[in-house]
Amino acid sequence: MVASIPNDIFQFSTWTAVQKGFKTGQPRAADLTSHGTDGIGVFENGDLMILLDSRAYVVSIAGNATPAMSDHRLCFAMVTVFQPLRLIKLAQEDTMSFAGLRELLASSDALPTVGGMNSMLPFKVKGTFTRVSLIQKNSSQSRQVKNVKGTLYGYKIPTWMEGISGPSMHCHLMGVEGDDHGLTIGGRVESFEAVVDPDIGVGKCGRFHLGFPQAEDWESVNLA
Repeated sequence: MVASIPNDIFQFSTWTAVQKGFKTGQPRAADLTSHGTDGIGVFENGDLMILLDSRAYVVSIAGNATPAMSDHRLCFAMVTVFQPLRLIKLAQEDTMSFAGLRELLASSDALPTVGGMNSMLPFKVKGTFTRVSLIQKNSSQSRQVKNVKGTLYGYKIPTWMEGISGPSMHCHLMGVEGDDHGLTIGGRVESFEAVVDPDIGVGKCGRFHLGFPQAEDWESVNLA
């Protein structure tokens, strides 16, 4: 097994394959922490996965996040030993929008030696998200949630890798909506209006590892 260097990305299958309907899983939720502490993915049934601080969670079709069963298999996964190279703490009265986060991660001026348009950047954002658009089960439909206190984890994907690893901001959110007594919810983030008192960590991928599915139906997927 290849040693896990901080901020290396280990990926199984491709985002295009998921979009084309490939659902055969290979790695289990229990296998994820052998390659990373944080990550995102898709289970065989289409439920989403978020790995935070070495714990894997499953996000159901209803958007509820619960601990994942160790033997549940994933048809797509991206995991990283996340160690931020930059920690960004805005002033208490400042907020960060989804568009602002995208701009920050793509800027070599704002993040010298880290940010830029051609690199894969793992990132984690903690705070209270005022209004978030979440996509469930990789569908085209989204649902709106408000005032979610939680953690956003994902990757800034350069354009030349979007077919392999997903949209330019490929990230999942997990948190509590409304108050501390609410359900833990999650989903793939399409956008958010603002995050209050954000705590932002950014890493930079130096090596990318891609594992190909060994299932028979892999060769029948038209990836072109």
